[in-house]
Amino acid sequence: MCKFKDRIEIGQGGKHGRTALHLAAIHDNDECARILVTSFADSKLIFSVDEDTIPNRKSYSFSFLCSIFKMCLTWKFTKYYKKRCNICPIKMRDLGADNRQPCHNGYYPIHEAAKNAASRTMEVLLQWAESRGNSRHQMISFFDAEGNVPLHSAVHSGDFKAVELCLKSGAKISTQQYDLSTPVHLACAQGAIDIVRLMFGLQPDEKAQCLCSCDVQKMTPLHCAAMFDRSEIVQYLIEEGADINALDKESRSPLLLAASRSGWRTVASLIRLGADIQVKDSSKRNVLHLVVMYGGRLDEFAHEITMANHQGALEMLLNEKDNTGCSPLHYASRGGHIRSLESLIRLGACVNIKNYNGESPLHFGARYGRYNIVKRLLNSEKGAFIINESDGEGLTPLHIASQQGHTKVVQLFLNRGALLHRDHKGRNPLHLAAMSGHTQTIELLHSVHSHLLDQCDKDKNTALHLATMENKPNAITLLLYMNCKLLFNSLDLSAIDYAIYYKFPEAALSMVTHDSRAEEIMSLKSDRHPCVTLALIASMPRVFEAVQDKCITKANCKKDSKQFYIKYSFSCLQCPMVQKNGATGTLKPTPLPALNAMVNHGRVELLAHPLSQKYLQMKWNTYGKYFHLAHLLFYTIFLIFVTLFSSQLMAYNQNTFNDTSNALLTVDTTPNVATLKTVAVMIVIYVFMNSVREGIQFYQQGWPYLLDPTNVVAILLYFSAIAMIAPILTNCFSEYQISFASITVFLSWFTLLLNLQRFDQVGIYVVMFLEILQTLIKVLLLFSILIAAFGLAFYILLSRGNHLSFSTIPMSLLRTFAMMLGEIDLLGTYIQPLYAEDDEENGQARTIPYPVPVFLMLGVFMVLMPILLMNLLIGLAVGDIESVRRNAQLKRLAMQVVLHTELERKLPHVLMEKIDKAEQIEYPNERKTKMGFLDFILRKWFCNPFSDDAIEMVLENNENHLADEIGKVKDRLKTITSSLENQQTFLRLIIQKMEIKTEEDEVDEGVSSKEMAFTNNINGKWSSPRVRTKLKSSFSFSKCYTK
Repeated sequence: MCKFKDRIEIGQGGKHGRTALHLAAIHDNDECARILVTSFADSKLIFSVDEDTIPNRKSYSFSFLCSIFKMCLTWKFTKYYKKRCNICPIKMRDLGADNRQPCHNGYYPIHEAAKNAASRTMEVLLQWAESRGNSRHQMISFFDAEGNVPLHSAVHSGDFKAVELCLKSGAKISTQQYDLSTPVHLACAQGAIDIVRLMFGLQPDEKAQCLCSCDVQKMTPLHCAAMFDRSEIVQYLIEEGADINALDKESRSPLLLAASRSGWRTVASLIRLGADIQVKDSSKRNVLHLVVMYGGRLDEFAHEITMANHQGALEMLLNEKDNTGCSPLHYASRGGHIRSLESLIRLGACVNIKNYNGESPLHFGARYGRYNIVKRLLNSEKGAFIINESDGEGLTPLHIASQQGHTKVVQLFLNRGALLHRDHKGRNPLHLAAMSGHTQTIELLHSVHSHLLDQCDKDKNTALHLATMENKPNAITLLLYMNCKLLFNSLDLSAIDYAIYYKFPEAALSMVTHDSRAEEIMSLKSDRHPCVTLALIASMPRVFEAVQDKCITKANCKKDSKQFYIKYSFSCLQCPMVQKNGATGTLKPTPLPALNAMVNHGRVELLAHPLSQKYLQMKWNTYGKYFHLAHLLFYTIFLIFVTLFSSQLMAYNQNTFNDTSNALLTVDTTPNVATLKTVAVMIVIYVFMNSVREGIQFYQQGWPYLLDPTNVVAILLYFSAIAMIAPILTNCFSEYQISFASITVFLSWFTLLLNLQRFDQVGIYVVMFLEILQTLIKVLLLFSILIAAFGLAFYILLSRGNHLSFSTIPMSLLRTFAMMLGEIDLLGTYIQPLYAEDDEENGQARTIPYPVPVFLMLGVFMVLMPILLMNLLIGLAVGDIESVRRNAQLKRLAMQVVLHTELERKLPHVLMEKIDKAEQIEYPNERKTKMGFLDFILRKWFCNPFSDDAIEMVLENNENHLADEIGKVKDRLKTITSSLENQQTFLRLIIQKMEIKTEEDEVDEGVSSKEMAFTNNINGKWSSPRVRTKLKSSFSFSKCYTK
């Protein structure tokens, strides 16, 4: 029906004249009534209520009528219900409604009627209340939830008749709300002068009290009218006797309040009516301060004061200071009000007056970039005397303009001959511009006074130091392009030291990746950071990664050309570091300091970088592969000797050691004794040489040497080898020699497996095996608690059943461990002893003494150990394989670093200087030369420990098209910005030539009021340069662009 409401006559009644809404009311259907009211609101026939057409009005429920009444209070039906006020007494009389009962929101019916400007309904409500014995004065004195009486609500609605009805019914105009506002306050704020006159006319006795009454802000009705620029009401209230100079809570008179709200008509009226213009608010600001601050026309203000014969008072106001020491001229300069400043100067304001911080109006103009205001101040009579004045911190206007980056203002000061003074910290304007990162200002100052570039302040800090301390990468880049000196300050720190100390990645990146000064910066040394490379690896690995990227360059030609090459510069990895020998006191160079720092600090991303891999590859190809293969060859010979000795020892044992006695036998008559002794001598020589090497390492590393499992395996191997060959060399034999021989053979072959870690093709699997072994040992150590628990339980339950595998605690633990691997032997160990009691083992029958606990414990064991624990171990192993597969290459690279470091410590320094390279150039598209036999074997079986994928990574990483595009966009933005500034200047000149006055002409260029408020908040609250920089960058874009 609602979709076709235009075709339905919803107001047509039935047999008894009842409409659809009547039927909904009779049957108490609130939802239908809501739809009818909201959907057919335009049809007045829907509300045709008449006593003749409703024979039984009491059939309507109270809840239904409440719902309809709430809907009718909306704005759609207010106008209509003003005409249907005769419904109210019918409904209230028939339903027995209470006129003194508020709703859930705290409003009475009389308030609702007053608020909706229903004066006729109010009259009906008052008459009905009188019929019930309630007086009009009682009804008109009800307070709602906000402390309003009906008179307040009527004033809010602005209905003259409702206000008049309230007043005639006995409402007092001096009644106050919870915020102490009277109806007069509200009427004055709304500008309803007719209502104000009505209230004063009907209640003249209350007028005096209302005029002097104050709300919670100590504001009188005159303040409220002045606040909203109600000039007619202001004049009327003063004529009625209001105090024209009354002060509110902030000591503001109506004149000051009107000026602070830009109510210029009210300001003019108050001045003409004799308001005191020398009144000051709580901030000690007079009316002239406020007129200037809020953009008032000062010439009109001065004219009004002159017409009011207050010329002397105006002259006193010109140079008065507020609680910060600022005069009106300060605020005109700060806000960029050009005409106000010109008027103040014309009226005689002092241009060199200073506030409590020693700042003059010229300082303010320089701080906020007011070019025209600065120009006007310099053109004044005292312009030549104030251009070089300093404030409380020793800052001249040129200092401040340079600090804030207002290039046009700086250019104006330089053209007018501003001197290059220093502030109290010894800083010149270039220092301050560098601290703030304003590159255009730096270029301007350097073009005029180039000697400022390397000047130092009192702490010997240059402009580069200060720009680094404030993390200004654009300024740092520009200063380096200007060939500034890399000096040290009084603390013996350079600029890069501060970037690393404060951990400013942007500043550090701009220095160490500079096109022409990067190597010079990387070579700087100080007491705090003896090597910049090591400091970057430790503190800022991302920055050093960018340094590595920069050290890889490619030819400027097509990638498929034969002339295409990739150049690797290893200068950043070859930082010269020396260490002092404790015994001799001599200084020796530290091998591979950069790569070792990567390993020590866990910088796997730096170690996996193509430059680091290529550097290690160069080491490998130069000398590494020869030494490692030689070591592998010698160890293979040792392994052959150990295996040969063990096999010969077993052959000798089979012939000469036939019983189990422990007797010592001589070996002089043994046929292979010469071979055994020869092999033993070779093993002794190898063990002796490697023992000396291991001893030197233990002396160098100390007790941490024993924490490496590889070293422990080597020591055990050497001890077991000596124990194996000692009986041969001493011409005696013992059965324990066989035990040591087995240990030696196992450890020697296991050590061969460890030595293969150095080669990529097989080493990656060795690393994975060792990682999984480490995880397995950790898990087994943890779950050995379960092995002990079940082993002891089975020992207690089965040791009396003649089970040899559970006869002792160690055997029981061993058997339990074997059962965990799946060797439960359920039939032979548990089932047969239970049913076949005649089965004997060593003359004694095996039994199950306690069947129920045994099988219960066995069931728990089978669930926990073979099923749950083994699957857990498998899951951990598989998961660890994935992580090891990802990190095995990096672990192998770290091992290569350690091996090369140990090798370079032993090689002569002269030899290292000859074989080491500073750079390497590769031609990827040239045909490879024929490999030698050694290289062929390495590539076929062991592979090169470095993959060629790094070349593709370099090519992709160096394709920095995005950076090029960003640079182009920045250049275009600079061009557009310059063009817009020129067009703005031309338009302003055209408008001035055509004598067109706009509001824009009254406000100078520079920092807007919003940015001023934000800057003051930041400078007052945050002192950390890092936090201040982040907040400023999040607020707006930088004004300067990188050169």
